Amino acid sequence: MSSSAAPVLLAIAHGTRDRAGIAVLERLAEAVRAELARQGQSGVGRQGQSGVSVQLCYVDVAAPSLADSLAGLHGPVVAVPLLLATGYHVAIDIPAVVDGYPDQITVTEPIGPDERISRVVQARLDELGTPAPEGIVVVAAGSSDPAARDQLAEVAGHLQAGYRHRVLIGQLTDADPLAGVGPGTVVANYLLAPGFFDSKLRRIAAPRPVSAPIGAHPLVAERIVELYRKGCDQLAIGAGPTGRTQLGAERRDL
Repeated sequence: MSSSAAPVLLAIAHGTRDRAGIAVLERLAEAVRAELARQGQSGVGRQGQSGVSVQLCYVDVAAPSLADSLAGLHGPVVAVPLLLATGYHVAIDIPAVVDGYPDQITVTEPIGPDERISRVVQARLDELGTPAPEGIVVVAAGSSDPAARDQLAEVAGHLQAGYRHRVLIGQLTDADPLAGVGPGTVVANYLLAPGFFDSKLRRIAAPRPVSAPIGAHPLVAERIVELYRKGCDQLAIGAGPTGRTQLGAERRDL
């Protein structure tokens, strides 16, 4: 790598105008710093001179944007999309911006699907304390990419063990995300933070109970740090003459 400093961990969230959503994402960044410290690779703040600098940016709506964040950085970067499946942002938006970064950078796969994220989804369902006589439907923001639906089905498979009814899936991009879902079904929220999509899900699902978004859970932070470490390993191996790598590309082509 071109610098002896630890690569910056640049967490790339979708973005929201909802202040509560931004607060959740900022708490998640703090949880990532705490997880790095727990694992023995602590930083001294977002702009620390030692350890890992953890910075948060957005692909849409909120600031700082990914482009603005990269413009203020120098040296190696591991960018971790705080997105729960593949889609346009993962496949197109992020690579297009990253391509202009002049130093070494790697973009990891998104944080989901992953069994730890699914465990948090289950925990949010448990917090509801609501019976599910007609089962569970797990709902995501969605994408036109068929792989996103396949990945949501993977999440449903993680959740299935706890329920006798089949765990269904729905995407907010569907014409009817809850097609075929009975009134006694509980909705598992597969969104990271409050915002537009969370509000839309609650409107569509009413009067069915909806669990809280995934949020700033330690298991999410653990997953982010895992991806960061994989990205660091990739940078150490070498990213070729352009300094660009894209971890998990094979997964996005499912």
